[in-house]
Amino acid sequence: MRFRLTLKPQTTRQKLTLNYYYPFSSWVYARIQESDADYAAFLHQQGYQLENSAKNFKHFTFSKFDIPHKAKPIEKGEDFILLSDRPIFITVSFFIDKAAEDFIIGLFKNQRINIYNKKYQADFVIESVESLAIPLGDALPKRYRATSPMVIAEKRPDGNDDYLLPTDPRFSLYFAINLLDKYESVYGKGMQMDTASLEKLIGFKLIEADRMRSKLIAIKQDRDDETKIKGYENFVFELNAPAQVIEVGFYGGFGKFTSSAGMGFCEIL
Repeated sequence: MRFRLTLKPQTTRQKLTLNYYYPFSSWVYARIQESDADYAAFLHQQGYQLENSAKNFKHFTFSKFDIPHKAKPIEKGEDFILLSDRPIFITVSFFIDKAAEDFIIGLFKNQRINIYNKKYQADFVIESVESLAIPLGDALPKRYRATSPMVIAEKRPDGNDDYLLPTDPRFSLYFAINLLDKYESVYGKGMQMDTASLEKLIGFKLIEADRMRSKLIAIKQDRDDETKIKGYENFVFELNAPAQVIEVGFYGGFGKFTSSAGMGFCEIL
């Protein structure tokens, strides 16, 4: 399910860090902890565990902030957004049952939120929470736009990630592997198949990359173990896969670092 949050800045001309992804994710975890300690412990410590694997998934992501009215345009070299006193918006997306809708609305409604790092802090009140009805329909091919950076990577022999461009021939395979892992973390492992069969089951096809751009995001920022990840946004792709598989990726995010940094948030075209 998806929910659109309306955030009212507490004062005008606050500075919002451009790297707000990880601070917002941390705030969401904190709210879950305050509202349901058991669910928070599940997400932090286990998540949806892939059978016979160390991989686990949280199955939520979020959009970039929609800021219609900035106090001024962002200038070259600035690492913050100067806000006006007008509302801003963000959409959070969870792969959850509709029965949990009231829990999620209660999680956010009328809450105060602080987004900060060592340099900047911006304070808001969440004025409204709107549940978004987004029917996915059947398993026919659909087109999506990556509106937040999508992170797809191949693990190198040294243990580090090789971040892949959507134009890279390896991208479709690792997109499919990641999505199948997420699906099986929810529904159980049972689709043993070779590479050709996997790419036939989950077919990724890049459609448009003219406006695509890369984005470097810091997670665990302001800490000794700060990590920088690289993703790509503003590209259009076609996805042909079973409906249940698509739902897991659409609501929980496609690719890596979805819950920790809001990566892989996509819109249906």
